[in-house]
Amino acid sequence: MHLVFRLLKPFTGLIIVALMAWYFSDLLLYIIIAAVLSVVSRPMARYLKTLQFRKLRFSHSAAALTLLIVILIAVSFMLFFVPLINRQALMISSIDTVAVSNYFSGFLTDIEGLLATYNILPAGQSLNSYIEEQLIQLIGIINFGSIFGGLISTTGTIFMGTFTVLFLTFFFLSDETLLRNSVMAIVPENNQEGFGQVLSDSRVLLTRYLLGVVFELISMMTIISITLSILGIPNALLIGFLGGLMNIIPYLGPLIGASIGIVLGVVSVLSMGTFDQLWTTILFILLTFSGANLIDNLLLQPLIYSKSVKAHPIEILLVIIMAGKLAGIGGMILAIPVYTIIRLMLRQFLSHSRIVAALTRSMDSKDDEHIVGAHTADENNKE
Repeated sequence: MHLVFRLLKPFTGLIIVALMAWYFSDLLLYIIIAAVLSVVSRPMARYLKTLQFRKLRFSHSAAALTLLIVILIAVSFMLFFVPLINRQALMISSIDTVAVSNYFSGFLTDIEGLLATYNILPAGQSLNSYIEEQLIQLIGIINFGSIFGGLISTTGTIFMGTFTVLFLTFFFLSDETLLRNSVMAIVPENNQEGFGQVLSDSRVLLTRYLLGVVFELISMMTIISITLSILGIPNALLIGFLGGLMNIIPYLGPLIGASIGIVLGVVSVLSMGTFDQLWTTILFILLTFSGANLIDNLLLQPLIYSKSVKAHPIEILLVIIMAGKLAGIGGMILAIPVYTIIRLMLRQFLSHSRIVAALTRSMDSKDDEHIVGAHTADENNKE
């Protein structure tokens, strides 16, 4: 019975931690976002600590200045892109549906015949009237009172979440050991050294991964925006921003981004009445996203995913697919960081297993001096 209790004890702790994480999932999400922001902006905070203006040093205010810069960047993005989104909404409302219907009447007739052949469209009903009925039903379903109430509730939630994230980020930047010490506080004493090594190694790998993802997003936004601007596509900046941002979703992101880009491009063409440019616009957007995705797959992703987290591309692909099947898009976004931490834990505590040795062999590469010395550096910092 004593042996059974010893075996069940760690699993009981894991179950309790999992239940707590599930019950306080919103708080856990805030902590994760704050940790990510602190990791990405920590190089800036460390640089600010080294600055000195005459006798004034920024070592004590580096965290506050870094957080202020992050807020200014986020506000600048909002001030720049919100008007673009608002203009896109005005474009949608200005579309002349009668002119669109007249121009594409022949094309709609062909589609109508195809839908009627396969009994998708009810007999005796035109495609135009069918679309109109669906729109009327959709508008009828919408309850504007509930939407207004929900908007107020959502605004309060967003404000509270933003404040919590900024509050946590500030203290994570002020004390780099705060998150580590919080985790180590719940780790049993006999596993302190092993978990300390895991946290040190994961900090190095995940920092490189997150910085690489930020570089990937900025690169994709720039490539798509510049290319579409050269090709004369309306709303190139908005399409590039949203299309590049979707790359945070591994593998599926480019498809989602291209779909959003095509919709925005089509709306722009229809609102301006340049119907003859519709297919050219769609083709240019598809070619732009295809070229950008090719650059991403051949240059950026191998550098970010394979090099930063020390895993084979096939291994990463399988992990992302399984995570997507288990937890959807959110699982795909978190797949690589979570898998990296799991591999580090397996390497630390189950290194004698042949399967674990095979999975973590790339993490033991001698050319990765950062991971080898990560634990030593952390210990020196604590001292």
